[in-house]
Amino acid sequence: MKTEDLVANLGLDLEDVKELLELYVGATSSDLKAMQEAIDNNDADIIHERAHSIKGASGNLGLTDFYELAKEIDDQARTNKLNGLETICNEFAGKFQQLVQEIENSC
Repeated sequence: MKTEDLVANLGLDLEDVKELLELYVGATSSDLKAMQEAIDNNDADIIHERAHSIKGASGNLGLTDFYELAKEIDDQARTNKLNGLETICNEFAGKFQQLVQEIENSC
């Protein structure tokens, strides 16, 4: 998603959106790292907690692709279905890195 799209969708000015995205990137980076470690340790509670946090932040910003992936991880972790979560988490991480690059290029 382009920064301009977020400006239009959120009804904020560009500087406010950039600040929100910086906060999102920082929080999501931390949550993603913790979630990946929890997947390695088969810790469904931490996976659920971190995915839920990412899901909420993504939804608040209108980042639908991120919201949907985080929701899928969250739903599976909540029901202790951990098979395949690493693949979904890697997909999220790849898309997230693309977003980070887009943000850096737009600043």
